[in-house]
Amino acid sequence: MFSKVIVGFDGSEQARDALALGAALTARDGELIVCCVHRLKALSARVDPAAPHLDREEAEQCIEEASQLLDGPLTVRPLLLSGVGAAMVLRHTAEQQHADLLVLGSSHRGTVGRVLVGSVTEETLHGAPCPVAVAPVGLNRSLKDPRIANIAVAYDDAVQAGGALRFAGALAAETGAHLQVIVIANTATPRVLGSTAGLAYSATIESRVQMAADGVAAAIASLPGELTVSSDVRKGLPPEEILRRSHGVDLLVLGSHGRGPLGRVVLGSVSDAVVRAAACPVLVVPSAVKAEGVPRPASDTLAGA
Repeated sequence: MFSKVIVGFDGSEQARDALALGAALTARDGELIVCCVHRLKALSARVDPAAPHLDREEAEQCIEEASQLLDGPLTVRPLLLSGVGAAMVLRHTAEQQHADLLVLGSSHRGTVGRVLVGSVTEETLHGAPCPVAVAPVGLNRSLKDPRIANIAVAYDDAVQAGGALRFAGALAAETGAHLQVIVIANTATPRVLGSTAGLAYSATIESRVQMAADGVAAAIASLPGELTVSSDVRKGLPPEEILRRSHGVDLLVLGSHGRGPLGRVVLGSVSDAVVRAAACPVLVVPSAVKAEGVPRPASDTLAGA
């Protein structure tokens, strides 16, 4: 699937979740880089809140543990790094290694089956130079079958969402997964004052639903014909409806929707809200990432099966 995947690993249960997701999303002939960040020697006597919490010896133990957890045919490369902030080191490493995916774990405060981003994950997400996947809590215990059979993608007419759709379509084509395209007719419209306010509001929403349905039909028509695709047109508030649809899918793909440097992940309000509470792994795609870089030789299952 992805030829070069970086996983941030610190030995925690959430890092194990990220490792499981990273292994599932790495192509059979790809490389999984397990990146463990420890404190700079200069910080050993003075713990900076922004610094990694592991010292070098602990980081070496984490690397060894990660290698033992991944006993399959996957090519795994451990990478031991030091720095002032783990997020900065992970972003820099992803850029330096030309990674096409960075995988992170959730916060330890999250409930099982949910994504809840912690400070390092959130800081790494913003400004990442490649797509970022976040694993929900407990994924390493629940991921018995690493095959991804159902992919959902949130779509609207924005350029970023169009890129996410093409990206998700490429993933579905490679894995043989069913692709569901979610489009939301936003009901957060100010009501018009007056006796016809209710009718005007209702007509506006119905018009939005029809436009959403027409838009997603045209978008699906542009995807490769061999894909199995369905649409799910809903009306409501986008974050709430997308979160509802995150149940029962193996992967949710989002466009970053932020206005940041070209090719970087910068979360907008919707993607930020969804990535914090999704009930499945979330993959955030920067607007400048091209889907052409995703497809690899087709396979029915993911690495690690």
